[in-house]
Amino acid sequence: MIRVGSPASSSPQLNDIGLFVGKRLSGPDFVQIVKDQLDQLYEDAADGGRVMALALHPFVIGQAFRHRYLDEALAYVAGHPGVWLTTSDEIADHYARNAGRG
Repeated sequence: MIRVGSPASSSPQLNDIGLFVGKRLSGPDFVQIVKDQLDQLYEDAADGGRVMALALHPFVIGQAFRHRYLDEALAYVAGHPGVWLTTSDEIADHYARNAGRG
């Protein structure tokens, strides 16, 4: 999961099954969708936090011919200042520690 700012606000997840299997998108399509999703959420995060959830399955994204596209998408995401690459459990822990503050 990718978090920008506070975990209080989220958006629908990007799911590799829906994108690759359901919509039959290509690897480059996947990269562009991740970039477009992040760019919009990053802009929206100026007013508060956003969560960009990536639902990834080893039997889909883990295929050798798709792996480089995941690497490319994650490199793009990680290259943005203020982005927290994390898990859902870490977000829940952060929320539990900070709920009710401020």
